[in-house]
Amino acid sequence: MKHAAEIRKILTQDLGLRDLAAYKKWIVEVRPTIKPTPERIELLSPDNVDCTDFWKVCDELFGHDPVCNLVVEPQVGRLPFAIETDMDANRMNLRLAKSFGITAFLEENAHDRLKTLEVGPGFGSLKNFIETHTRHVYTGVDVVPRIPGVVQTTARGTLPESVLRQAGTFAYVVATNVFQHLSARQRSTYYKDAHALLLDGGLFIFNTLVNTGKLPPHTIDAQGDGWCDHYGQYTLVPRPADLYGEVASLFDILYVTQRYDGVFNFVCQKREPSSG
Repeated sequence: MKHAAEIRKILTQDLGLRDLAAYKKWIVEVRPTIKPTPERIELLSPDNVDCTDFWKVCDELFGHDPVCNLVVEPQVGRLPFAIETDMDANRMNLRLAKSFGITAFLEENAHDRLKTLEVGPGFGSLKNFIETHTRHVYTGVDVVPRIPGVVQTTARGTLPESVLRQAGTFAYVVATNVFQHLSARQRSTYYKDAHALLLDGGLFIFNTLVNTGKLPPHTIDAQGDGWCDHYGQYTLVPRPADLYGEVASLFDILYVTQRYDGVFNFVCQKREPSSG
């Protein structure tokens, strides 16, 4: 497992990603010219690094970008406002949650004190919404806790034992703008853990990029699989059939919303035991 010093060397010396300006230049000039190879995929894979160390280094080098993608977003459309503060990042991330209807599901039972787990709170955009618009009891888990009261994941980027001990007690498990940063192995673990943590009938809400056949050519490997690349870290983009199959093996899929760029939002329900 690679730790902070080695990760920083790879990013700053081997890849030349010394700061946000260098990363932006790399996205425009370098990334379109290279393909995901086994060597590049393994170099900083979430399965091969201390995930907390990786994202701490990225925070130090790239500021707000690891939380709200202010460099990548302009490639697909102009940002509505400059991202200069934590609150700017929160406003941007809350736009995503609202556009997928996530906040509406959380408000359906706003007056009940329901336990809600969020994976990847960032600077707390959804936490602030939940605590000001509902009576839900909020728990946040993040690879790098950036606000008070958030629990840290394991070095593997998965839920810690203190959260897993609360099996069968959460009404909602939510992860927005997170799963595209995880390895296939990590995502599978989160699907299973979300199922275990939810009450019967509870909702698992998440979004991620899906390979619908429209990914840029430079993101496709020799086997035809598509990959995300954030800060030199490659993560597999699931194909629709694979994603639907894995999720449906655990949950009833109630709603799926697809965005123009291939980001899908799933609203899934834990099945209640059959009475028959």
